[in-house]
Amino acid sequence: MGTFVTITIYEKNKSKKDEKALQAAFQRIKDIEDKTSYFIRNDEVWQVNAFAGRRGVPVDSDLVVLARESEKISRWTNGAFDVTVGPLRRLWNFDSTRTTLPDSEAIASLLPLVDFRHFVLRGTSLYLTRPGMQIDLGGIAKGYAVDEAMKVLQENGITDAMVDAGGDFRTIASTLTRGKRKVWIRHPRKSQGFFGWFPMDSGCVATSGDYEQFFVINGVRYHHILNPATGWPARGCVSVTIKAPSTMEADALATGIFVLGPQKGLQVIEAHPEIEGVILFKKSPTELGYLVSSGLKKKLTVVDTTIGESTSRAKGKSN
Repeated sequence: MGTFVTITIYEKNKSKKDEKALQAAFQRIKDIEDKTSYFIRNDEVWQVNAFAGRRGVPVDSDLVVLARESEKISRWTNGAFDVTVGPLRRLWNFDSTRTTLPDSEAIASLLPLVDFRHFVLRGTSLYLTRPGMQIDLGGIAKGYAVDEAMKVLQENGITDAMVDAGGDFRTIASTLTRGKRKVWIRHPRKSQGFFGWFPMDSGCVATSGDYEQFFVINGVRYHHILNPATGWPARGCVSVTIKAPSTMEADALATGIFVLGPQKGLQVIEAHPEIEGVILFKKSPTELGYLVSSGLKKKLTVVDTTIGESTSRAKGKSN
């Protein structure tokens, strides 16, 4: 999945039960990666891509869940989150050592292949309706794997744990950790710094930032979060942190809201009472600002006061 995964179990005394739970949770993550990575030849995602425009491919329940959730988040974000960005992702091939940009005409030629409405779930069959289309589940499968790993831990009797996949994480709390856990938000321009934090005993969080995968050419940062409408890296946001009922949902929303930009992104958050978020964005070439959802405003502690809160035009949440 292109990242390190850490599973932490909090117990007074280590037991064989914990070891069994850890092994089972990591195996569940591996099973999901084996099904969803488009780098693995002959897995289900590879087959869906290979038969694009020709026929649907039968898939198991994991891919069905991911397809349904992907379609939902695409609708919520008006296509800003779109798993059919596969052709663009391959063209960009993000690498910190890259020294040239993709050809603009090549990018434009791929845009007709990027449209979540042509990624169709029929029963348990997935179908890309246009030849050359490719899905890339990198923006949602990692969150799903975190959710499933936590499910395995709980099925094995674990009551206090954290599963962290490169900043996408889920926690459950017992009396051992209740009231002690903080969710820290990285400073997007200071490698060892933090913007702020908020408390969370049990819950799901994911962050998307322009500092995760990128390269710089002529002083311009080109990051891996592509705008499906333009084929180029999304501009405006620098970091989006989402708290949601599932890590899968948080993972996908963090990407989609990053693409939408701060004001439209916050409107999406506020339209769904179960979602909270913090958006860091560029106020100017040298200055950052932030927006925070109404449900997190009183819980958020900002530690870097050089980043100031900005006025939002988003409507408040309804009950």
